[in-house]
Amino acid sequence: MASSSSSSSSTLMKYHVFLSFRGEDTRLNFTTHLLQALKDEGLDVFFDEEKLERGDQLSQALSRAIAVSNISIIVLSADYASSKSCLVELSDIMDRYSVGQHTVRPIFYHVNPSDVVKIDGSFKKSFDEHKTKRSVDEVKQWETAFAEVGKLQGWHIDGSRSDGPETQYIKDIVAYVMQKLMKHQVFLSLGEDTRLNFSNHLVNALEKVGINVFPDNETLKKGEKLPPTYSRAISASNLSILVVSKAYASSKSCLGELSDIMDRKHNPTDKHIVLPVFYHVDPSDVRNSGGHFKTSFEEHESEQPADKWKTAFAEVGKLKGWHIEGGKFDR
Repeated sequence: MASSSSSSSSTLMKYHVFLSFRGEDTRLNFTTHLLQALKDEGLDVFFDEEKLERGDQLSQALSRAIAVSNISIIVLSADYASSKSCLVELSDIMDRYSVGQHTVRPIFYHVNPSDVVKIDGSFKKSFDEHKTKRSVDEVKQWETAFAEVGKLQGWHIDGSRSDGPETQYIKDIVAYVMQKLMKHQVFLSLGEDTRLNFSNHLVNALEKVGINVFPDNETLKKGEKLPPTYSRAISASNLSILVVSKAYASSKSCLGELSDIMDRKHNPTDKHIVLPVFYHVDPSDVRNSGGHFKTSFEEHESEQPADKWKTAFAEVGKLKGWHIEGGKFDR
């Protein structure tokens, strides 16, 4: 059964990390701790929970998950190559890597990287067994992908007494992922009511011309704090686009993002640019917290940061941006 740290089905959804591992080797120790550390940072991780044998084809769901993930982390353990599903998964990952569409980092967990490159040791036995049951071309494809991932820069956890603690490796891996993900040009803050239409098309258009976007791609639980991922993404972005829609102010997570964005705008050393899109709402209602926004803020009155949210919201209403009303565009 495939699992992720988010249940959102939005087309804006992108997994930050695709985690490939042999569950029987590492599930109850290293992989479990790594997964939790990534999730603690607010990262959306796709992992194949049960590692079901799928036969000849990688399931469409897994292939899509790889395609929409920023980074694949492959935990190469002693028994990884014995799993057909792991090898099919790896082959798809390396196909995307070979055409420059994917970032891949291996973790050599209690295995020698040279054994991966040369397909030696326990890996040789695994591939020899596959050759008795699978086609020559298929196994050759797996071998090529396996050898290639062995040449990539990653982390070698040898498990010896002289090696560092696994907790430090996990911290290093999470730090790498965060640094890699935070190189964004645009941070997009949006309400749930535009996720599947306007905002989706906007993200696609920006990415099509090579602009890196950090989409608001999680449906946060009501009252949940802004995850560290979002705050760091805002800090690492040159520009924030706020799609202020009817439902925007009803979301505490949106208002938390907005407050963080406006704090950066006010910091003279940041020079952060903020551009609002008033989507089917009156900018004057944003400035005055009027109309349906009045009801939303009344519902937030008991929240400690409510006044700060309201001030930030009013300031956004004064900024130059775009007013989209029933297909009419005003600048």
